[in-house]
Amino acid sequence: MIRSLNVTHDIVQIPLPLPQIRSVNAWLLRGDPLTLVDTGPAEDRALATLETELRRAGVRLEDLELILITHHHLDHSGLAATIAARSGASVAALDRVAAYGDSYQERLEADRGFSRALMRHHGAPQAVIDENETFWEQLRAGSQPWRTDRVLADGDSVRAGGRELRVVARPGHSTTDTLFVDDRGRLAFVGDHLLASVSSNTEIYPAVEPDGTRPRARVEYLRSLTLTATMPLRSMLSGHGEPIRAHGDLVERRFGEHQRRCERVLAVLQDGPASAYEITAQLWSPQTVAEQPLLVIWEVLGHLDLLLDAGVVQECVGDDGSRYGVASFAMRQPPANRLTAGIRGFRFQDPRNHDRPGGGRRARASRNRQPASP
Repeated sequence: MIRSLNVTHDIVQIPLPLPQIRSVNAWLLRGDPLTLVDTGPAEDRALATLETELRRAGVRLEDLELILITHHHLDHSGLAATIAARSGASVAALDRVAAYGDSYQERLEADRGFSRALMRHHGAPQAVIDENETFWEQLRAGSQPWRTDRVLADGDSVRAGGRELRVVARPGHSTTDTLFVDDRGRLAFVGDHLLASVSSNTEIYPAVEPDGTRPRARVEYLRSLTLTATMPLRSMLSGHGEPIRAHGDLVERRFGEHQRRCERVLAVLQDGPASAYEITAQLWSPQTVAEQPLLVIWEVLGHLDLLLDAGVVQECVGDDGSRYGVASFAMRQPPANRLTAGIRGFRFQDPRNHDRPGGGRRARASRNRQPASP
């Protein structure tokens, strides 16, 4: 049974049910103004659970005065319009989040078209692309547009639940990721920027750069994590799972996981050039690839971007899309020592210098059912 939990005397963790994974956290902040951080998806079960847990906390949904949204994903924003309409609460969100909320379905359709083209360019068969339409149907069903009453910018502050929260943009998991940081209380509400039990995925959606360059979300995410690791916080209250108490140590573990995934991707390419989709088959089970084709392509492209930055992989673009191979110089000498210049000195080790994961010529990760978090 999903039940709320008092994290402090004035912060209540409210897990709300999700169809695919167990739950998403909303956070009730007692104080002036009475605040809810994130809302859950636009689904009857999530709304009913939210109302029940608010009553257990001694308040009604209609009592809420402020809604903060950490990022635009439907499990964090889907009920914003419903809650605002019933309570009269103001919605405050980062400018990028607000822009998404203004035209959610239109933005979702643009994301869908971009993602279909991305999958096709990186080797996914048309049948796989078409089967992935179920994913987009779920997104459409669990979301609705909302109006942001107070549009925030990076560095702004907002009064919420008796606390002064600093607004910090930390893109990577999504383009709209926002931290709400209580510097005095040394805690932050971080959405899916950092999760205790699983690495956050990094979505690749339509470019916002004027030149149309594909976003390199994993590179951006590691830069964001680098900044987060040095924040003097005692706890991070995230979008899924338990609060994080030692975030610096967790960031180090996440960097190690990305290092190992890069090694596996490079080991696959020792056997010859491959598309991103072909690489997914060497890292996950057929079931995982079939169930989450877009997410696993995002994962592979993110690590290919890191390897491209290191100069140990090269991309060949042809009429049938992109294929990746080991850079010619890397066949003659050890690859560069860094995956990405300027990101925590993140060191790269050539998998040819030690046993490859899985014990064979092709690298195989443990057959995880889930490639990443929501």
